[in-house]
Amino acid sequence: MPEQIADEFKNCVNLAKYCLETLGLEEDVTYRMSKWDPENPDKYLGDAAEWDRVEGAMREILDDIGLEYTEEAGEAAFYGPKLDIQAKNVYGKEDTMITIQLDMFLAERFDMYYIDQNGDKKRPYIIHRTSLGCYERTLAWLIEKYAGKFPTWLCPEQVRVLPISEKYADYAEKVLAELKKNGIDATVDNRSEKIGYKIREARLDKLPYMLVVGAKEEEENKVSVRSRFAGDEGVKDLSEFIDAICKEIRTKEIRKEEPQDQDNK
Repeated sequence: MPEQIADEFKNCVNLAKYCLETLGLEEDVTYRMSKWDPENPDKYLGDAAEWDRVEGAMREILDDIGLEYTEEAGEAAFYGPKLDIQAKNVYGKEDTMITIQLDMFLAERFDMYYIDQNGDKKRPYIIHRTSLGCYERTLAWLIEKYAGKFPTWLCPEQVRVLPISEKYADYAEKVLAELKKNGIDATVDNRSEKIGYKIREARLDKLPYMLVVGAKEEEENKVSVRSRFAGDEGVKDLSEFIDAICKEIRTKEIRKEEPQDQDNK
């Protein structure tokens, strides 16, 4: 209903901002209020007075939210103004990633109505919105943003277990089973390769975590943790590592990579 526009539009903006913050993309976007072009009125439904009224209402909403935004004439949909959430790709081209559109005309075209408290038929407003934009474009955006170094909760492979020799393959499989039991996406590298080679490959694959296991780890039910974030994190109880990574995944934490000495990589 017309009196619900402000609250509903704010909720749509808040949802989009929540998704951006969760994915670590909030700092990469700008906000644009896309308006009609009064020089080309034939491209749009309605008249100047209607457009001025609805654009004014959207401007009040955005100002009330405290959003910093620009205004661009000629970028509105033919049925109403919109808030476009913009981001630049690696080539410097600006793309619209998320859009929230205020539609003041299509309800009439579709003969949509509601019955108000007086029993009268009224036309509703329509909000066209996405919370994250189209899947393919968002995925491309994330790949560009993280260059493959995804947050742990987004990684298809979160942990790789690396036995230092074939003698510890059984313990590596035991560690893998515990990880999978806790919902962690993990694999074991059981190849007959030197441990340094395995670690190097895991680093090139941009994995969040490697767990190196040998005689000491098997004897004490521990794992030697190496991460993309802090390098060598030392020997930990397997249960301690599982608790920590499960929390990281559950809270969708985005760990920052710490500067590392060459010897600590």
